[in-house]
Amino acid sequence: MQQEELLSLKETGQKGDFLLPYMVSRTVMPDFYTTYPMHWHDEMEIVYVEKGRFEEYIDLESYQVREGDIIIINPCLLHSFKQADDVRSSFRTIIFDLSMLTGNNTDACTIKYLNPFLDGNYINPIVISSDAPHYDELVSSVRRLIDEYDRRKPFYEIKIKSELFNLFHTLFSYFFTAELHEPTIKDNTTRNIKTILDYIDANYMNTITIDELAESVNLSKHYFMRFFKKYMGMTCIEYINDYRLNIATNLLLTTGMQITEVAARIGITNLSYFNRIFKKKYNMTPKEYRYNVDNRN
Repeated sequence: MQQEELLSLKETGQKGDFLLPYMVSRTVMPDFYTTYPMHWHDEMEIVYVEKGRFEEYIDLESYQVREGDIIIINPCLLHSFKQADDVRSSFRTIIFDLSMLTGNNTDACTIKYLNPFLDGNYINPIVISSDAPHYDELVSSVRRLIDEYDRRKPFYEIKIKSELFNLFHTLFSYFFTAELHEPTIKDNTTRNIKTILDYIDANYMNTITIDELAESVNLSKHYFMRFFKKYMGMTCIEYINDYRLNIATNLLLTTGMQITEVAARIGITNLSYFNRIFKKKYNMTPKEYRYNVDNRN
C-alpha cells in the first residue's frame, strides 16, 4: 500500500470518487507504518489479512488478528492497528460508502435490511476466522471484490456493486443477528472520543493544549487525561505525536519539503524535538527515512 493511499483513509478523505465510492488498498507492515492512529469514518470497511498477524483496536476493544481473518468494521466505529512484535504482515482493505447500495430508499433491500443495519439494529462479529461456519463463502466474496478492483476490466463497476450485494446476502444470512440497540455508557464514551479526535484532526498543525481538548468534551483536565489513557491506550501527547508523525512521513515521501518545513506543517516548531520523537518511533531520522524508503521503492 502506498503512503498517500493509506493517508487517504483518514476520516475526512474521499474513498474512491463520487461515481464509485469504493476503493481497495494493501498495507504491508512495517514498510511504512508500525501503527496507525485511532480514527473513524462514515464508510464501511472490510479487512482481509493476507499474511502475518497484528493488533486491531475496534470500538474500544482489542483484537489479535492473524492470516486468513476477515475484519468487519461498521460505519462510524473507532479503529486503529499496530504491528505485533516484529512480525511482518500484510492485509487488504476494502472501504466503501453504503450509499452505493441504498440509492433507492424505497426498495425492500434498503427498508428491510440496510437501513436497520445502519441504525444499529443488527449485531455482527468483528473478526471472522477461517474456522467459522460459512467462512469459505464469505472469503470468496471478499476476494472477488478485491480482484475486480485490482483488474478493473470493462464493466467492473457493475460487477463490484453486484458482488457487494452478494457479500451482504452472506453476512445477513450467516453472520448478522437482529437486535434492538439501546444507548449505553459505551456509546457516550465513543461519542466523546470522536469529538476529541475530530478536534485533533482539525488542529494538529497548531499548538494543542490539554485544557482545550478537555473543554471540547466538558471534562476536567485531570479526568480527561485519565479518560484518554484508559480508552486510547496511550497518553494524549503520545497520540498527537503519533498522528503528526504519520502525516510527516507522507510529506517526506510525496513532497520535496525541507525537514524544518515538514515539522512546521504538522505543528512542531522545535526541530530537535521533531527529530527526537521521529527517531524514537521509526529508529531513524527523518532524513534517513526519506532516503531509505525512496531507495527501497
